[in-house]
Amino acid sequence: MIIGILIAFFILLFLGMPIAFTIGIVSIGVLLISGVSLEVVIQRMFAGVNNFSYLALPLFILAGNIMGEGGLTKRLMALADAIVGRFSGGLGMTAVVTSAFFGTVSGSTVATTYAVGSVIVPRMKEQRYSNSFIASIIGPAGVLGLIIPPSITMVILGITANISIGKLFIAGFVPGLMLTVALCVYVAYMSKKQGFGVVENAQVSGKEFWSIFKSALLPLLSPVFILGGIFSGLVTATEAAIIAVVYGFILSMFYGELSFKNFKNIMANSAVTSAIILIIISFANVFTYVLTANRVPAAISDFFLKFASTPLQFLLIVSLILLILGTLTEVTSLIILLSPIFMPIAMQYGIDPIHFGMVLIMNFALANITPPVGLSLIAGCNVTDKKMGIENTFPYVLHVIGIVAVVVLLIIFIPQLSTVLPNIFG
Repeated sequence: MIIGILIAFFILLFLGMPIAFTIGIVSIGVLLISGVSLEVVIQRMFAGVNNFSYLALPLFILAGNIMGEGGLTKRLMALADAIVGRFSGGLGMTAVVTSAFFGTVSGSTVATTYAVGSVIVPRMKEQRYSNSFIASIIGPAGVLGLIIPPSITMVILGITANISIGKLFIAGFVPGLMLTVALCVYVAYMSKKQGFGVVENAQVSGKEFWSIFKSALLPLLSPVFILGGIFSGLVTATEAAIIAVVYGFILSMFYGELSFKNFKNIMANSAVTSAIILIIISFANVFTYVLTANRVPAAISDFFLKFASTPLQFLLIVSLILLILGTLTEVTSLIILLSPIFMPIAMQYGIDPIHFGMVLIMNFALANITPPVGLSLIAGCNVTDKKMGIENTFPYVLHVIGIVAVVVLLIIFIPQLSTVLPNIFG
């Protein structure tokens, strides 16, 4: 039965079936064969999303979209440009740093990629950056929105794996900073080597920098309110998401860049994105029920306990599994399907839940840029040139994948990188 489930699952994926429908069809098929009433499907779908904390998802999505359309992006980009724009490859580095800044207000990889890319890609083309290099930077830089809090992916993982969302948020700062620096170093090196870009900005004066910083200060305060509210105990993650929406709306109105028409489109797009994620979650809960009934989690647990004698070996095997599956399906499905299976095993190995959560998050970031289903990479190609395929990003994207993989390994081998801040502020 287990082998049949896996074969059906991957056949439908290769045929191009949307992941939510793939999960649902396989689950219903197994239940029919097993003679189980299909009422279970409705019950498990409802139970899968019947969680107050899931209200944070559409709210964070809405907050990110409001901030992206409300004039915050260009202010954050101006600050990033003032910091790194004068260096070799400065505009490419500006894209990375802006993605990191925007990650603190967005929480979404694809939203970060489109918000930053739509503004900076035309400028990068003017400075003779190749399309393949642009897409291989803009797309992967978007995963900083997944790592740096607040993160929609962290919300889903925290709820699914019963990990503190607040602690996951604070744990993302160090890995996010590490990846930001690593990508900036790579951009500077490749730009100098390939002759991409020109140094267009002289070093800004202290007065100019202060003016730019003041303009970007209010957007940068967003994570302070969100994380401060959570760690002070005044609000939950869901209530913090409401604060993010209200704060983003007030800022956008203050800047005068959010029209009524734009706001209607933002609401509609946020609703569609939220619905897609919640449909995946609801069907995935049915699939989890089917897997549990067929003792798949127990079989996986026995495998790990037999072949992985140390916590380090377990983490490396999990990372390898996620690397393979990440090339075939999108991140939300991986979280919902695998984290309930892997988390109890991690506890048996005595692994810190926050450390394990960040190992998963970093692997999900890697999955977002690995072909052929890396959504951030696809978004990077689309925002660079709508006719551009993933294959056109080689070999640059392979370098970036290698950089992200190194950061993943550092998080695995040095747990303190992801646990030191939660231990201090938790």
